[in-house]
Amino acid sequence: MWRDSKDSLVACDDGKVEKLGWRSSKTVIACILWGIEAGLPKRAALAPATVDGLDATSVVSGLMLSLGAAGSPLLLDSLTTAGFNVVSPLGVARLVDSPTIVVYTYKPSLDRLVSALQSAQLPFSEARIRLLSLVERVFEAETRKGRLYLLAWGLDREEAVELVESAQIHARKPEPLRIAHYTASEASEALPAV
Repeated sequence: MWRDSKDSLVACDDGKVEKLGWRSSKTVIACILWGIEAGLPKRAALAPATVDGLDATSVVSGLMLSLGAAGSPLLLDSLTTAGFNVVSPLGVARLVDSPTIVVYTYKPSLDRLVSALQSAQLPFSEARIRLLSLVERVFEAETRKGRLYLLAWGLDREEAVELVESAQIHARKPEPLRIAHYTASEASEALPAV
């Protein structure tokens, strides 16, 4: 179990997304290694990801490895990143042996996700829909900062809520997710110049 040897978690989010056609644009994914006890970031790592691509799981897992955080819990703010580039919690578990908690500030709708995905006419839509169907496992959680909707993979509900609350500082959204979002957003602005 994560608690036996880990005092950190990792939060990852994407930056600015411009839809320029499948496989023709990139954004940045930022992952923040967060010290649970100290309530502070320890390190960060960045990598490009394909907008609407199929590389999110490998990018996130690679960033976790570069942070030395294999086995640490992973926080995401959605199963989708970089458009409809879907992170697979099972893939993360297999690649880096980490549980995943997806933190939504709203209740996600599979119907709306599927409708948007079908409108985008992306390749491998059926595989993406299978992963997106995990949102049907989302549960409502009352945290010390307010209501969230969580998807826990590889740990139970109580552990998921406890981990999320350990990272809440200023708002409902855990602080490392907020930092990952801001970091990726700023870094993605530099991508066209690279």
